[in-house]
Amino acid sequence: MRDGSPCAEAHSAESPRAGRASVSWLRPAPIADPLDRRNAAMLRILLVCMGIAQPLSTLSSQLGPQPVMLDTGAVVLSAASTALVWLCFLILHRGHFRIAANLFVATSLLFLFYVYAEWGLAQQMRFQLGQVYPVLVGGLLLSRRSLWLCAGMLGAIFLVGAWRDLANLYYSLHMFTSGAVDLLRTLFALLVITLVLDRAVAALRDSLAVALKRGNDLARIRDRMQLEIEDKERSREQMLHAQKMQAVGRLASGIAHDFNHLLSLILGYARQGRDGGNADEMRQALAGVESAARRAAAVSHKLLNFAREDLTRTEVFDADKAVREMRPIFAQLFDPRTHLVYEPAGEALPISFDRAQFELMLLNIAANANQAMPDGGSFRVILRSLRESAQAEIVLADSGHGMSEDVLRRVFEPFFTTKPAGEGTGLGLPAAYNMVKANGGTLTAHSAPGAGAIFVIRLPLAAHIESTLPAD
Repeated sequence: MRDGSPCAEAHSAESPRAGRASVSWLRPAPIADPLDRRNAAMLRILLVCMGIAQPLSTLSSQLGPQPVMLDTGAVVLSAASTALVWLCFLILHRGHFRIAANLFVATSLLFLFYVYAEWGLAQQMRFQLGQVYPVLVGGLLLSRRSLWLCAGMLGAIFLVGAWRDLANLYYSLHMFTSGAVDLLRTLFALLVITLVLDRAVAALRDSLAVALKRGNDLARIRDRMQLEIEDKERSREQMLHAQKMQAVGRLASGIAHDFNHLLSLILGYARQGRDGGNADEMRQALAGVESAARRAAAVSHKLLNFAREDLTRTEVFDADKAVREMRPIFAQLFDPRTHLVYEPAGEALPISFDRAQFELMLLNIAANANQAMPDGGSFRVILRSLRESAQAEIVLADSGHGMSEDVLRRVFEPFFTTKPAGEGTGLGLPAAYNMVKANGGTLTAHSAPGAGAIFVIRLPLAAHIESTLPAD
């Protein structure tokens, strides 16, 4: 049956707290310096072992088969030494490593001096390892200099003990010689132990120094690589920003280039209307202005269509009629010394296309032809019906300076242009190529240096497109 009394509940509540309190004594001391913190762990182990070993040693001497009668001074000395060891442990637990280590070493040397001065060297021979080793380790935890200082003081203590023995045995040459040999053996063992500890710690510290140096070198290399990565990332961002600005500049220049052609048409029609003397000429001029303004609105649609961000407004119209209506625009666009030739198909050529973009495409090709003939020439527009492939063919040919093979190969490449800065960006023909391809047609170019240029546009006839649509 479970006990539900208040005392039982209080006991169960206090048990975890007691467990946590006991565990807290096993936790590392709160020491800030990392080297002292590592040495403090070793000192804790040493103090615990010494605090337990000394009382057990005294107790075992009394419980053995032949108990040793200890005088009151020896018992008091053992108790005082044990108490000082646990005092050092408490000080270390508070985080004072240096104070605890120095106090442990100093008190241990003081007690050893009293023991050897009181009872001599010979009686302590079997206990020397347990007496010497803790003191040397305590000094080593402080520093190598403290280790050798402790070794020197232990040697002096051994001399005091040997003097105590030799003073009582001066009348016996044999015992005098034996005591001198014990002293030399003890000093030699002390020197060897101290030297081994010193060299081992020196090697460990050299290895630690090398490891720290390598770690610092790796950290510097890492920081340098991080800076290089940041510099490369910053350079890449700057390059991308410059490329974006260059692309924006080209787009702006292209828009200005297209609008320049359209504004030239509008100004030409305005001049024609101003110089005209009757209402018919005024109406024709206004119609031309309206047509040019409609093509100007198509410029933004052309750019958006090139980036695939806008849908074209397709309609079915007669390509032959659309080109025929553009003849006045061609007349305004070309130099008066240029001879324009128009060869109609003689029949309707229904195509499905965005009419504004179709007219702007032809206007861009014609504008390029006009710039290729600065001294005039001829420009031909030929329309045909290809019945075998159900396509409408539009041929635009000029007698300009033509294009080389390298230029012809890149003529439909975006942003490629041979014109001076500010007069073109290489977007007109690539946009035309994409528009024709998106409507199921083809756009090809043929040219040679000094032989002019020929652009051939082939678009599916609307009847052929409607026949391929799925039935309702």
